[in-house]
Amino acid sequence: MCELIPEFKHIYSLTPEWRQKFVDELGGIIVGKSMLLSEEVASGSSYFVEIHPDVSVLVIDSVLNKTIRLTRIPTEDDFWIVYFDLSDSFSKHIIENVSHKIGYKSKLGFAIVDNKIKSTYLSTVGERYYSLRLFIRKSYMKTFFTESEFEKDFKDVFDDKKKKMFFYGHIDSRSKVVLYDLKQQDISSSNYELLVKGAANSLLGYLIERLNSKMPSSRNHLEKDIDAVMLSQQHLLSDLSIPFPGIDFLANMANMSSAKYIKIYNYIFGMSPVIFFKNEKLRLAKELLESGDFKLISDVAFELGYNKTAYFSSIYRDYFGVLPKALLK
Repeated sequence: MCELIPEFKHIYSLTPEWRQKFVDELGGIIVGKSMLLSEEVASGSSYFVEIHPDVSVLVIDSVLNKTIRLTRIPTEDDFWIVYFDLSDSFSKHIIENVSHKIGYKSKLGFAIVDNKIKSTYLSTVGERYYSLRLFIRKSYMKTFFTESEFEKDFKDVFDDKKKKMFFYGHIDSRSKVVLYDLKQQDISSSNYELLVKGAANSLLGYLIERLNSKMPSSRNHLEKDIDAVMLSQQHLLSDLSIPFPGIDFLANMANMSSAKYIKIYNYIFGMSPVIFFKNEKLRLAKELLESGDFKLISDVAFELGYNKTAYFSSIYRDYFGVLPKALLK
């Protein structure tokens, strides 16, 4: 089925020349650091800026108007592409013939891919596609690790002969704050370059900290195990009005031990299933409070399975910093 979808092949580089192929073959224009594709292909724009000779950043904020496979062809340029995807719907990222669902709804939006590895991107037509990508020269990344750390944990990652590294996982909370703030900004605004450079430097700093904390490798987990946990996650989010079903129940659904389930779940989502479920409940509570459909705080609390309004108000305040009554319409 994928073969029926038109494919556009392109490359990336640390400098902006790669954009010319997009406008030549897909139609569109380049205006300074912005690139606008033809309305037939996509609405919106992208923005590319060099931070310094070893780091560049690409922001894509658009809505695809037709289905297209965007396939990045590997080159010998030695850099990483670090993906942060906050698309409103699902996107699909295919690396080494393995398809990964990413975007806000998948809760899986972070990836590191070596430029020397081919990858394909498919975004949902008609939905906002928002992605920030850091292009980072590998020799520059090496400077942030001590010799002992490098030899022990990163030697294979930076081996030019192997030409391989990819990692998939969650976007850490500090990076999400930076990305959400940037997502609210208009790419065409006069101060956007300043904003995007500030965001890129913050994200780079958080990434270096994350790598230094011995970020796990996706190679440690089988794809079928990740798929099983993701399937259990769909069940977990299918009804937020019920109590948390329990680790044993979810692990049994994924056909693995509770210890293994928790380990893989934390790897994917960056937190325990209990915390994730509670946070999603509270986000839904915020939507209900703002909807105007409820007159009392207790109605929202009971709707989400909280028997005590005071307890609901307390955990809501701990999470959002304000009491529910501040949002009740």
